Amino acid sequence: MYAVVPAYSTLTTEFGLSYSQVGLMVSLWFLGYALAHIPAGFAAAAWGLKRVAVWGGIITALSSGLIAMAGSYGFMLTARFIGGLGMSLVVAAIFPLGNYWSKPENGKLVAGILNGIGLTGGSAIGLYVWTVLMEGMGWRSALWVATAVGLVIAIAAAFLIEVPSHMDELEGDEFSWRSTMQVLKSKTMWGIGIVSVAAYGAFFTVSQLGPGFAESEHGFSSTNASLLGLVMLLVGIPGSILGGIFADRAKKFLSTLWVPAAIIVVLLALIPLVNSVVLWVLLSLIGIFGMMYLSPASVSPSEYPEEVSSQDFATALGLVLTLGNLGAVVFPYVYTLGTQLGSSALGWWLIAGLSALSLLGIRMAKESRTPENLKVREGIKERQQSRKDMVSIS
Repeated sequence: MYAVVPAYSTLTTEFGLSYSQVGLMVSLWFLGYALAHIPAGFAAAAWGLKRVAVWGGIITALSSGLIAMAGSYGFMLTARFIGGLGMSLVVAAIFPLGNYWSKPENGKLVAGILNGIGLTGGSAIGLYVWTVLMEGMGWRSALWVATAVGLVIAIAAAFLIEVPSHMDELEGDEFSWRSTMQVLKSKTMWGIGIVSVAAYGAFFTVSQLGPGFAESEHGFSSTNASLLGLVMLLVGIPGSILGGIFADRAKKFLSTLWVPAAIIVVLLALIPLVNSVVLWVLLSLIGIFGMMYLSPASVSPSEYPEEVSSQDFATALGLVLTLGNLGAVVFPYVYTLGTQLGSSALGWWLIAGLSALSLLGIRMAKESRTPENLKVREGIKERQQSRKDMVSIS
């Protein structure tokens, strides 16, 4: 995903692209990512989590190669869209697998590790390491290296990923329109998804547009702008783990979502008002709270087993992430519109305003950690443990 970001300034010159055209490249990746989330859940139920994870990794890796061989802007747009589709398959599989391999009391922490060390760490490598590689060998050669690395990881995953032995439903052949429609009608999943616009969508928008804003409005060099983006991602790693620890222990699950989302809205509104030094702090805080939000949000279906069965976890997560990604798709163009109508400040304030409205979605979600719901969850856990014991005996 991020390996191509350092090439944007070079692509602008080489292909004569405008800032809005670069913004479209960002948006199309997220559009492919968003559109595939729910179908990726269908695929996980039908074909199994392992197959979906491996093929998603292969598609994501090959998309970098497609950009490396691109001779036109249209071809690059297509490649970015395909890359978003592939990454959506990966995300649909890894979080259910991580959740079901972990102990129930550590589910959010495991999600934090996957988000922080896995996705965010990988993004940081792509953003900064590939900046160095592109300076040394050119953007096309560097993206071929990214393709090779991605394919090696996908092949390794095919040999290393395992599905829990007592959960055959995660192997595939479990797709059902009836259970799928039950998930898609869940007000709670819709509510969490709408709130995700403020945190998930805004976080990824800032991570892509923030370095360019620092370069154009604050006079950062391209190296320092890339470093700013790297810092934003790196501080998200401990933020993700802290968010997981907090979410596992919080008395109210919904507070682990709306509190960091609300803080991000405030930080967004402050971006155009601060100097270069404070900008480092603001973007770092957005990185921290964005990842604190993602830890519980990425495994939120596990909080509602009475609404979401294990084979439909990926579909429910797909709904949440699809709604959240609407922000990542729309916000770059909202920002561009704001800059054209007035200034970059207007662009950031429009994003902050839309994010604030999305916070109202939390009113649609029900609190999972009430005595009644906890009792239901204990019954479900007991049945799952019985199945696990039967598998162990056999």
